[in-house]
Amino acid sequence: MLNKHRCRRGRRLVLLALGLLHQIHGTAAAPNSAEIVSITGKAESRTIASAPWSPAQSKQLLYGGNFVRTLDESSLALLFADKTQLRLSRNSMFEIKGVGDGKATDTTVSLLKGKSWMQSKSVPNKMKVETPSGTAGIHGTDWVMEVDDTGVTTLTVLSGEVEFVNAHGSVRVRTDEQSVTEPGRAPQKRLLQNSRERVQWVTSHRVDPARYPELLQEPAFKAIHAEVLAQRMGPARQQTEGIVQAATGPAAVWLLASDFALSAGELALATERLTAGSQRFPNDDRFVAYKARVALLSGDWDLAREIVTNARQRFPQSTELALVGGELARLDGDGARAVQLFSEATQRAPGDYRAWHGLGSTYAEQENFGPARDALLRAVELAAGVVAPLAELGALETRAHRIPDAARAIDQSLEWAPDDYVAWTSRGILLLSQGSPEAALDAFLKAGVLEPRYAKAQIHAAIAWYQLGRTDAALAALTKAKALDPNDPLPYFYEAQIQRDELNPMDAIAAARAAMDRFTFVKSLGPIATDRQGNASLGAAYALFGLESWAKRVSAQTQHPFFAGSYLFSAARSTESFVKNSALVQGYLTEPTLFGASPQRSTLLANPGNYVAAELGTVFTDAYSSITPTVVANGYATSPIPLAGFVQLDAPRFQSGNVAFAANAPSLTTALGFRPHAQWGIFLYRDEFRPRIDEVELDILGRARIHGNVVRTDLGSQWQIDPATAMWLRIGQGSDQTEVSSNVRSQTRTYHRQDQDSGFRLTGLRDGGEWTIGLEGGRASKPSMTRSSLIKTQTMIDVQSDAAGERLYASWKGGTKNLRVQADLDYGNYRFTQELSTTTTFFSNGRTLVIDDPVVERRLSAWSPRLGLAWAASPANTYRIAWQEAMRPATSVSLAPLDTVGISLDVPGLQPGGKLKRLRAQGEWELKGAGFLTVFADHRDIDNLHDSDGSLLNVTSSLAQYDRLRQQSVSAFESPEALEGSSTFAAGRVQSAGVVFEQIATEHLSWTASYVRAETTNTVYPGALLPRFPKHTLGLGITWFAPQRWVLHAYAAGRSERSVNDAGSQVLDPDWDVSVNATWQDASKRKLFEVSAKGLGRKDESVAVGVRGAWRF
Repeated sequence: MLNKHRCRRGRRLVLLALGLLHQIHGTAAAPNSAEIVSITGKAESRTIASAPWSPAQSKQLLYGGNFVRTLDESSLALLFADKTQLRLSRNSMFEIKGVGDGKATDTTVSLLKGKSWMQSKSVPNKMKVETPSGTAGIHGTDWVMEVDDTGVTTLTVLSGEVEFVNAHGSVRVRTDEQSVTEPGRAPQKRLLQNSRERVQWVTSHRVDPARYPELLQEPAFKAIHAEVLAQRMGPARQQTEGIVQAATGPAAVWLLASDFALSAGELALATERLTAGSQRFPNDDRFVAYKARVALLSGDWDLAREIVTNARQRFPQSTELALVGGELARLDGDGARAVQLFSEATQRAPGDYRAWHGLGSTYAEQENFGPARDALLRAVELAAGVVAPLAELGALETRAHRIPDAARAIDQSLEWAPDDYVAWTSRGILLLSQGSPEAALDAFLKAGVLEPRYAKAQIHAAIAWYQLGRTDAALAALTKAKALDPNDPLPYFYEAQIQRDELNPMDAIAAARAAMDRFTFVKSLGPIATDRQGNASLGAAYALFGLESWAKRVSAQTQHPFFAGSYLFSAARSTESFVKNSALVQGYLTEPTLFGASPQRSTLLANPGNYVAAELGTVFTDAYSSITPTVVANGYATSPIPLAGFVQLDAPRFQSGNVAFAANAPSLTTALGFRPHAQWGIFLYRDEFRPRIDEVELDILGRARIHGNVVRTDLGSQWQIDPATAMWLRIGQGSDQTEVSSNVRSQTRTYHRQDQDSGFRLTGLRDGGEWTIGLEGGRASKPSMTRSSLIKTQTMIDVQSDAAGERLYASWKGGTKNLRVQADLDYGNYRFTQELSTTTTFFSNGRTLVIDDPVVERRLSAWSPRLGLAWAASPANTYRIAWQEAMRPATSVSLAPLDTVGISLDVPGLQPGGKLKRLRAQGEWELKGAGFLTVFADHRDIDNLHDSDGSLLNVTSSLAQYDRLRQQSVSAFESPEALEGSSTFAAGRVQSAGVVFEQIATEHLSWTASYVRAETTNTVYPGALLPRFPKHTLGLGITWFAPQRWVLHAYAAGRSERSVNDAGSQVLDPDWDVSVNATWQDASKRKLFEVSAKGLGRKDESVAVGVRGAWRF
């Protein structure tokens, strides 16, 4: 007996624990069940048809064979285990015949009478609804079904498709269509103008007499209040309507009557009651404010805006109008206006929690965490027991990475009101951030069944669906979100990323265009700031299709200084290492956890996880062959703080072809990013590169050996002071120790470069535009020694080169919607010294001869102005012109702006200390949505540090591997203006002009054509061409998205004669350079295979064929 007692007691404890877990975590309904999410009024259930009815309760589970019904003025919300959502209207009854999993097993319900709204994303035909007149087979996505007392069934499809069948016929009902079926007759179909009006009764609006304190003081209304508290809505509404009809009560009676109508979805009746009330009480501002809210609920924002605008002229001091005006401003994406109106409301009614709630919610959308938290806490304090501000606080703390605080606020809000849709949405956002998309989806679906008009829940449900691999359901949820908030660009941002993953370039472009049209309404960049490759930049959709010039235009239109994607996307379009690395560092400082994201399909929002990728690549040329194994490990965690890590090990080995060459060059890249605070991010980076070339043929030394050790370390931080102000800081250090020794001659060269640099930047967005100031400086030391031994002598040549410089810069960007202006001004100084000493030792007598060359010294300082104008003559046409002067700083990277109104400073040939003067003008035209034309003219003078004989004094090349953090899947396309190699020269002029045309031929095929003409003047070697600049360059490219997820790129560049070196002593004949690349990825992006060929058609026999495979886990 004792053992049995212990066993029963143990079972009770287990059941109690499971029940507590269910309440705490808000888990999904148990398998083969449906959970009652919410009850308004009264509802009843019974286990079988013959059982008596008993009161239904929230969180109750229903199983196959169970019945449920709603009573007068009542409604009920259900969530099925297969993710089907259901709302049951008043005086309705249905039977659950079976609950499936939405994949292999079916869900079947029977609507016996009344009205229901349902939404299902199950596999088609796995959901059936029976009625007295037939059976509906559900293909998705949401619909309303009504059965009257005679058994007539009316089916209205809001989106998707439903097939209604009975013994007399069948009909397929699609979006905005309706069928009516009488018992014993075939279904009939008809078209609707606005099917959404059929579902206005599905609402979260609740009747609460406590909103009207003046009623609570009236003895006659105590009975109404008591009926509402007892959830007897029918009698309460009848008594209220009786008073309205008698026209004997105070103003609040008409407001309460409109509440009852809104709760029942009777928007027209609600407006009628408010109109009657305003006529009886014309000086009560609440009536016009409530009419504006009804217009908002019905989706008529223009009417709501008109009501508020007109009413504020009559009631300029109205708190109610300020509140609804603030809500409208939030929906319009006008955060500043919303803050102004809600602040007015807090000043006029400091004890009204709604004003503080609106203010805090607006600040939260802007990620202005401190003021948002203060306002929401004030709202919670003023309205103890009111859920909305506490639930909003939970969502805020989630975004602020204060997870324990978020969990406490959300748990408390759900304890107070288990059927609050804002609280369930906040719970879902928290679960998403913790890497639990399945549980998060259940929370969003509960929010959606409680309030289908809540766009935020729909957007995040789409993210959860996508993380679970349900692309179709994700896109359907985004479609709903677009309809609910037409101005919000966020659903389109996410859709563009999804379509990129799905390799649907035209759909990605369409979504990107729609997002761009709404970009001015963006509330916060936080939700899209988690993309490691810059794919969240709207230009990425065009770049995917090989439309690089078009992509740059789109990216320039949506550039934002606090959006990491802007920098990463720009880096991918840069050819010069200084500009590319600067953009990458700016991006990773702006969001230092990006490289922890999945290298597979996008997660849309930061999602905790750990990933490993293995890659093997081979390259074959006539000169050599190589094989490169690569291992990458990265991940992202949210506890105790957001933290991202990255490690990549490459171990390439090279073998000789027709050139003596044997080498290995292992490298290790590591990065760490974390956020100790939501507004403070830290970025750490280090890479090590150790080339070991054991045999190489050099012209001077014969066969030589080269051993090196290159290290780069960076530390940086960004502090987001407020949503409109941010500060960046960074310090860096690099070293390069290389030794070259000859196997033929007794000669050894050693290089040892050390550099340090640092930078600071402050950017603020103000009414007058975007302001940036900054300071950066660096120094580099490069001692080298060459030792050679002959039979009688040994010679040592020591060269000590030192460079240092600082730069102070300021930038302003402003203008109007169609005219952008940018003015930058730098002041920089640069100091360079070089000392050369030659020591010769004679073995015969031990004598030493030392010769010191004159010290080479350069001291430069310059003001460098840049001015640019960009005029959008139409949405499809932009003209840009920029004057750019620059002196390249002594730093390895820069935090300063890297473009002037979209014209990049990505100029080949400019070395540290070198000066640039440039004038560029270009026009851009979109041609009927399928073509894009760019025409440009470019004039630039470059004067690098050089000696009197024309030899360059200060040449650097960066070996930093920041680009590895992006883990690019597909090889980047080549710019029409890109050179075939590095251009190094002392001084010269380049005058170029060109045209680029890009065309979308079909949904899967695009092509490009370009021509660039360049005239160069070599200042040091008159008559010689500047290296790598051909006079004529013709480019032809094609991109094809082939079946079975293959993507093919081909690009051919025809170049005229060009020089290889500065003196013009080596010249390449005209030829064609053709590159072909074919890439395949599976749907999950876990596997990648790539075949490429470069240099086809070259006359110097430099053809390279490569094969690459990657596996991601």
